Parts: sequence; structure tokens; C-alpha cells
Amino acid sequence: MNEPEKKQTRYTWLIQLLISIFGTAIGVGLTFFANNAVEKKHQMAAQRETAIMAVCDIDEIVQGLKEETAFEDSLFKVAMYVSSHQETIDSFSMDTLNMAFNYLSDNPMTVKGWTADTKENAFNSGIDARMNIGNNQFYDNVQSCYYVRRSLIKVMEEAPMFRRPISKEDYEEFLQKLGPDDIDQKGTPNPEAMRKAMKQFMSQGATALYIKRYFSRRDTYNQVINELERLNRENRLLMNITDEDVEAYIKRNTANVSGQDPADLIAGAWDLNLNDSRNVYIFHENNTFERTLSIESQMQLKLEQEQKEVLLLAPMDIYVPGRWELDSNKLITVHDFSKAEVRSFDLDVSNLPQTALDRFDSLDGKKNMIDYFLNMLRQQNPREEVVISFDKSGNTMVWTKEGTTPTGQKQTTSIQLYRKPE
Repeated sequence: MNEPEKKQTRYTWLIQLLISIFGTAIGVGLTFFANNAVEKKHQMAAQRETAIMAVCDIDEIVQGLKEETAFEDSLFKVAMYVSSHQETIDSFSMDTLNMAFNYLSDNPMTVKGWTADTKENAFNSGIDARMNIGNNQFYDNVQSCYYVRRSLIKVMEEAPMFRRPISKEDYEEFLQKLGPDDIDQKGTPNPEAMRKAMKQFMSQGATALYIKRYFSRRDTYNQVINELERLNRENRLLMNITDEDVEAYIKRNTANVSGQDPADLIAGAWDLNLNDSRNVYIFHENNTFERTLSIESQMQLKLEQEQKEVLLLAPMDIYVPGRWELDSNKLITVHDFSKAEVRSFDLDVSNLPQTALDRFDSLDGKKNMIDYFLNMLRQQNPREEVVISFDKSGNTMVWTKEGTTPTGQKQTTSIQLYRKPE
């Protein structure tokens, strides 16, 4: 091979190598470009989902505050009426007195849903939430909303106008001074003791002052509501979030996410655990169901000879059959309480003094208590309606029920049932 041919061969090999390298680089570049494009698309979708989550959360805070304001409006009217007619407290119904008491008393068991900061924490959970959200003004607005919420919570905890006149310490001291006949086994005062409490607490100067400050508290709520609504309107504009976007988000997170017909999922055994009981529902395909209720009841036994009261524990299992039907996503259950059975019952009499044990007929006592519980069951409303939904696995069923508070406000509650393994 002469010299020109050798050079041509070397150049051909070099050109082929460069083409190969260039082709590989283009291929890798296109791969990176495609991956980056997909990643950016996912990032933008995640940013928008986070933004809609924040907007919906602030809407829920506003709605919670509006409901609290309406609830306070209705209770204020009752408390004001009782305060203006203290001389006739003995003639008021217990519902009226309980509503006035709830308005004036400090109940540490009360949970305000609008104070929950779970979504706020999720919004700020990224390494740099401001950069991740993609819009600085929107980020600042949302932070302002959460700051307004936190400020209101602090004001409610510290400002004198929000300090309820019946403190938990004062009420506890009142209860401790009551006699055994004035209070039931759960520590709740009987009607006469409750009337006595309202006469005592209504006559306090702190009660009159709290009632007078109602309008200041209402103005505070309304100022916060107006500010949150203003900021959240801006939030929607800044991220171009429509009502349809919000509705779609709510549907994705609260609807029947399994995508299956509820009628195809309901059959089987389900556990429902509440604070003081355990329920097992077995839904059969022939539209019948069986319910087993396991509870531990606390009974108060008054001993005349010993002049004392003793608390007895009575764990029991109650069986009730019934029928069920579905109307779209509404579950209707009808219990047949005429066929209810107490399948197990135990009465712990270990707290009884020996003198009472010697004359206590355990079998007779159990029979009387079983009859008492069955009679209570038969007085319950046999029909119940709930809206049901399922998670994606079909193994968690949510029952949602809408009720009305004593003041006429709508209240929605939800409970979860879990499918029992076969």
C-alpha cells in the first residue's frame, strides 16, 4: 500500500471514530434531555399539587373559623338569655343550660380542626420550599396565611377577652364538693347539681364581662377571616388555580379512590374500633349483616346499708342482626333489635365490701343488668344512613355522616373500618 492509500485509510478510520463518538454524544445528550424534560414535568406537576393543597387548606381554615363564629353566635344568644333570667334557672331545660355552660366553660377536650398544622408542615417540608414552589409571591402569601392563623391561636390563648369565666379548675373544685347523690358514675352532675352550678357561675363578674366581650371576639374572628380570604384569592390568581382545579383535588383526596363499585367491596367482615367499644360487622351478599359489639360498661351501685356507692365493671358482647342496602354510595343499615342477644356478660364484684358480697346474688344481678341493656338497645333508632368510600386496596372503608349540633349547625363526622383477614 503506497503512502496516499495509507493516509486515506487512517483518515477513514479517524472519521469513523469521530462519527461514532459524536453519535454516542448525541444519543447521551438526547437521553439526558428527555430525562430532564420528564423530570421537569413531574416537578411542575408536584409544584402545582402542593400549591392547590395549600389553597384548599386555607379554604378549610376559613370555613372552620366561619363555623366557629356561627357556633359562638348561637351559644352567645343562649348564654345571654340565661344571664338575663338568672332568677328562673330552675325552669330552664337541661339542653339550654348545657349550651350556656359550653359557651362559658374552658373545656380542654375541645379540638378545633382549623388549628391543625399538618398541611402547613407538608407545605414547608422541602429543603427549600420557596424554590420548589416556583413562585415567590405565592410562597410569601401562603406563609402570611399561616402566620395569621398562628397569631389568632396565640391571641385566643393569651388575651383576656378569650378567657372563659368557668375555668377547668373552678369546675373541678365545684364537682369535688358535690355529694355522692349529685353525680353519676361518669362524674357528670345530675340536673339539680347542674342548676346549682349555673346559679353560682352566672353570678360571677367574670361571666358578665365575658358575655360583654362577645362583639370584640367576633370582630377578631371576622378580621382574620377577611384577611385569609383576601390572601387566598391572590393565591389562586398567582398560580392560576380555578374552582375546577380545587374540586378535582378534593375529589382525588376524598372520593372513592378504589374506583370500584361499593357493592363489590362491602361484603366481608369489618373491624370498627371506637374509644370505648369494638364492633365487628359482617356484611353478607344476601343483604343481611351481623354486628357484634364488645364493650366494658361502668355501673354505679348504691349500697344503702353501707351508705356508699361502688363502681362495677361489666364487660359484655352484644349480637345484633340486620339488613343492609346501597343507594349509590349511601349505605343504609336496619338493625333488628328484637333479635339482639347478650352473648357474654361478666360482672366484676371485687370492689364490693364483704358485707355487700354476702347478700349480693350475682346471678340475679347479672340477669337484671342484661335485661336493662337489652331494653336500652330496643329504644335505639334501628335505621342508620352513612356515605361510604374505600381506599385503593379496598381494605379500608370510611363512613361519613352529617348531623346537626344542638345549635342547629351542620357537623360531619367520619370513622374508618378495616377489613378482617379471612
